[in-house]
Amino acid sequence: MNRKEFLKTGMLASAAMGTASALISWFPKFKQKPPWIPKGSFTIAELNARVQEYYGNPDDVSGVGRARKMQALIMEIAIKAKTRNPNFQVVPQDTLQYAHIDGNENNSYDLNLLNLLDGWGIENFSETTVTRLANLSKVGIKGTANTNGRTVQVVVDNQKIATDNNILWHPQLSAEVYQSPGIGNAGYTPIYSPSSNSYNIIHDPIPAGVASTLNNNDVNSMSDAKNHLYLISTGKYSNWSDWEANPGNRLNINTNAGYLVPFAGGRFQPTGPAEVVAQAIADHGTEWDFFWVAKGYTRNEGRKAYIEELAASEWDAFYLDAHAGGGALTKEEVEMLKQKPQGGRRQVLAYLSIGTTELYRWYADPVMVKPSPRSFLHGVVENGTFIPARERFRNVGIPNWMLWSAYSGQYADEATPIWWHPEWRDIIVRGGSPYKSPNYDHSLFADGRSSIDKIVDMGFDGVYLDNVSRATSSGAKWTALQAYNEANPRWYLEP
Repeated sequence: MNRKEFLKTGMLASAAMGTASALISWFPKFKQKPPWIPKGSFTIAELNARVQEYYGNPDDVSGVGRARKMQALIMEIAIKAKTRNPNFQVVPQDTLQYAHIDGNENNSYDLNLLNLLDGWGIENFSETTVTRLANLSKVGIKGTANTNGRTVQVVVDNQKIATDNNILWHPQLSAEVYQSPGIGNAGYTPIYSPSSNSYNIIHDPIPAGVASTLNNNDVNSMSDAKNHLYLISTGKYSNWSDWEANPGNRLNINTNAGYLVPFAGGRFQPTGPAEVVAQAIADHGTEWDFFWVAKGYTRNEGRKAYIEELAASEWDAFYLDAHAGGGALTKEEVEMLKQKPQGGRRQVLAYLSIGTTELYRWYADPVMVKPSPRSFLHGVVENGTFIPARERFRNVGIPNWMLWSAYSGQYADEATPIWWHPEWRDIIVRGGSPYKSPNYDHSLFADGRSSIDKIVDMGFDGVYLDNVSRATSSGAKWTALQAYNEANPRWYLEP
């Protein structure tokens, strides 16, 4: 029986289970409380066996090998979370071809994976991605999109496309769109930046073209939602004391969307391009202040404001960062966010990067971080040759499973891990990792809790899995790594 037949029938292929490497030999036993009945009539043991088969040969980093390994990690996360909460929603982002067997869009759907999922998100709204998300909705996977909405007409048009195809669409807003509901509406905040793609604005009122999706119905799963808010940064609600001490770099209304607002008796005037500032002053006068001052918060109430403003917004579903102020949201805070102000329950999902490491996470131990410039210690590909982290830094104590920088520019401090490595799986899903950031408040959780366990512990309804796309990026680097793996099998398991 070939792999496609194996996947379509769901039958166990005993030959595939004959040998298991040290990298994939351990799977946790979960308590079913309350019991979870997986789709497809599989037992949890059978699902775990499929995960093990998908991880495959740890040295295989071919395109198919990487796809199956990423599918395996997503499946492992879903199994862990749904065993603890049968209603838990799992939504990967981007790399839509991974919904198919072997990560090949020309193959049929991989139901072993899709039966564990509840949605799929994208950041690229095109004819192709709309079609793919619409097709996924037919098998119970809710499509969500977070893309540019540069004009009111674009928002109106894209929202209609999304509605017609059963997709949730959230616009990254321009000044024109954000201000279109009009001065005088409750919660109106003037925005003068050309686009607001920082993922930290709680949109109130609902922007033009999206208001028609508001409803007071209970949203018990992503399939019930009519709209969503993509808010994966709390930066606008943190460190207000520094704003007071250093106001100058927050006054530019062209780059800092919504930081500065009109306020009678305000202490500041806006800065930025002359024509933008002139228009803002013509619209609202010369007295401005920080948005939190105008709303009556003190400089130490950023977290409170964040929760209160989120709870007061009208969206059916949130994609949020579970991280807040050097620690995590509490279960009580998450619970507050589950009730819509207009009535009905909403879904609250936590953001989790599974394809990159992030410096502000609980696992960013000093042993894995370069102090200046602050970034992860990782390997590199130079002149077509892969060089592991320990060869670069000559320190046997550092983790050896960070491959290379994941991005350039704004996210250059993130690294691409070997996501099928035991230590990364311990961090993300299995638990028991010894790594700890001294800058993180660990007091809410028992020692050894994995990222997905922490998210379930906090009471989130689901998880939004980001950076799945790292498995398809940097093709030349993966070629170099494959050559290194063949010459040095299991090199990353060395103590």
